Amino acid sequence: MPRRATLTILTGEKSGAMPRRAWPGSLYDAIRNLPDRLLHAKRHRAAQSRLHQMPRPRSILVVCYGNVCRSPYLEAVLKREVPDIHVSSAGFISPGRPVPDLSLLVSAQRGIDLSSFRSRPLQPAKARGADLLVVMDARQARHMILYVGVARERIVVAGDLDPLPSPTRAIQDPWQQPIEAFVASFDRLDRCGATLAGILRRSTR
Repeated sequence: MPRRATLTILTGEKSGAMPRRAWPGSLYDAIRNLPDRLLHAKRHRAAQSRLHQMPRPRSILVVCYGNVCRSPYLEAVLKREVPDIHVSSAGFISPGRPVPDLSLLVSAQRGIDLSSFRSRPLQPAKARGADLLVVMDARQARHMILYVGVARERIVVAGDLDPLPSPTRAIQDPWQQPIEAFVASFDRLDRCGATLAGILRRSTR
């Protein structure tokens, strides 16, 4: 199929084509996220290989947009699983915020208490000084490389650590979503954290 025709199918840019916003949601999501599903196994192997080859980190910084849902939870998971490593988290906006009630509830059901957590601002110097950064999507990874100055090899996209395939590479933000979104997001973060912790524990042997 000619490249132009392929672009027409994916974007709906040809005159008379159904506008992208009018596509059924499931069809648009399936097409948009197809590369993530196709590349997941390769990315998962590459992330594991890179972590095995790099020196065992002494410090890990977990980053998400607001630092109230995803990164606080993964920070707590990693602190529990690898207590000898310094783990912290940060976000891009509004420091000093507590985690939402649904996050408290779902976390508590998994033995994690986030009631005293307050969001922290991303500090470029701290980000550059961390041995490993875990981000929630590829866009955040690019930002850390281009605008914060973090070396690419010290960044891992959390979703690449998930041993199970998922519709998207990104860990979806459950902020202002129903409880099912928190459960799904934290389920993935549990798996990602288990993969990372397993590698880090083996590296001490």
